[in-house]
Amino acid sequence: MNLPDLVQHIKSEPQLLIRFHASWCGVCKLLAPHVAQLKEDSQFSNVTFVDVDVEEHMDVKKAFKINDLPYFAGFKDGKLIEEFATAKKDKVTELAQACAS
Repeated sequence: MNLPDLVQHIKSEPQLLIRFHASWCGVCKLLAPHVAQLKEDSQFSNVTFVDVDVEEHMDVKKAFKINDLPYFAGFKDGKLIEEFATAKKDKVTELAQACAS
């Protein structure tokens, strides 16, 4: 997803969680099944999940100043709640809960 499309998602989706990743990132691959489980969890049915490969979309990587992967950002009503790089499943779950609340 390129930067203009991502900005449109941020503006239009009331509850949004973005996962930034790269195909070469081992930790990204390890967390992918957890993020997939969150997407299927009914308590997060109102949250839109978006995946962005930052190697394919360098404009996004620069705009978000991403230096570490995987990187997550949560938004509510177009406003950033929190953003961080992490390898911890519970931290990603907490961000999803913050987006959903």
